[in-house]
Amino acid sequence: MNYQPEYKYIPPFQYHFLTRIYDFILILAGFGGKFRQKIVNAVEIKDGYKVLDVGCGTGVLLEALKKKYPTVSATGIDPDQGALDLAAKRLGPDVNLIKSFAEALPFENEAFDVVFSSLAFHHMPTEIKEKAINEIYRMLKPNGKLALVDFGT
Repeated sequence: MNYQPEYKYIPPFQYHFLTRIYDFILILAGFGGKFRQKIVNAVEIKDGYKVLDVGCGTGVLLEALKKKYPTVSATGIDPDQGALDLAAKRLGPDVNLIKSFAEALPFENEAFDVVFSSLAFHHMPTEIKEKAINEIYRMLKPNGKLALVDFGT
């Protein structure tokens, strides 16, 4: 992917070396297994659906998704290669992981039935959030569903 963002990407907790403890910190903050399960349960998913996680990080939401719906085709995108490396170890080859920014998704129009994004949008500047939402809606199939979970503005 040749896309270069208009802004400097800053990883969660400001430093790449903290990526390894990201999941542990989220659990301590109350964003652990029950939180992820609520997100997965929020959308009706059927066998064979194509599902995307925008800002998948280390893959914890995709892991919960594949446990509940093993027949879905799951893809995760994240701009942080270190997080994607951890996700690949967690998820194995059944999940497609791509280094990408949310505002420049490398997919054809109407490629996914469901898109999830949790705790990623608060990292983006407002104008990038708008571009990311437009990209997500571009790749959602007609009647597709978006589950966007975050805090802040």
